Amino acid sequence: MMNLSCPSRVAVGEEGGGVVKRRRAAALRRVDRELAKGNLKLAVNLVKQNASALRGFSAAKQVPRRVSSVEELKLLNLSVTETSALQSLLDSILFSIQTTLKSQSSVTSEDNDLYLEDDIVDRKQVMEHEAGHFLVGYLLGVLPKQYKCCMEDVKQDEVVDASVKFVGFEFLTELEDVVVSEKQLHKVKPGSRANRSKLSSTLLCKFACVIVGGLVAEHLVFGYSKGHHEDVEKLDIVLKWLQFTEDEAHTVMRWAVLNTLLILRRHGEARAALVEAMAQGRSIGNCIDMIETNLNHLDI
Repeated sequence: MMNLSCPSRVAVGEEGGGVVKRRRAAALRRVDRELAKGNLKLAVNLVKQNASALRGFSAAKQVPRRVSSVEELKLLNLSVTETSALQSLLDSILFSIQTTLKSQSSVTSEDNDLYLEDDIVDRKQVMEHEAGHFLVGYLLGVLPKQYKCCMEDVKQDEVVDASVKFVGFEFLTELEDVVVSEKQLHKVKPGSRANRSKLSSTLLCKFACVIVGGLVAEHLVFGYSKGHHEDVEKLDIVLKWLQFTEDEAHTVMRWAVLNTLLILRRHGEARAALVEAMAQGRSIGNCIDMIETNLNHLDI
């Protein structure tokens, strides 16, 4: 019997080696131009309109939201390897988050940065952290609009200036106008749904995964994470503003970490390539091109 699938695979391979790459390069040049002009919606639309060339955008396979442990993944017959090591890593990350929240300080960040501001001066660790944010956002359909990783001439004990900003997380700026101090959040009655209509569950889930992306990437690469994790504290502020109970917030965080961990674990090559691109100060479009070029498209 003739194998009808072979010709299509060859055709796709040939196109991927030429036409798709050229189409992707052209699209990403336009994306860079529109981002530079501040035309954020147009930039996002350009990415969406070129789905055949930008296959990774918003394409990540995700864990069902009711699942929050490796054991539950196994019960659902979802493909998971090295389950014991994966559960151990998940527990380690969650412990790191809980430790951070216990010593939580007030949020003083500006705009909608997802940033790392602490005693980390190791270039590799900072870059892995920021690339984790960037890659998770892109694969979940949240377009990075700007990043900075000022690592040149960084001296020991100096604060590292690093951040990634995304299109679609502007609600953080609005939130900061409402939440003047963390004391106000503690006065809000948990369980109330007054603010929940202001943020869709889909956007919240994306935000939660993106914001823990840096922390998860560090654990994947180094086995631990350093710093005060102010991005995690920001997620906690958002959950309090949405008036989630402690159990509800824990469920969201646990799912987000598991989902993000599996996404980043599948795409180690793309993450490594992205780290190099960001370290060189490449444009958003060039960084995305590095992701697409090294992405495991058979298991996004």
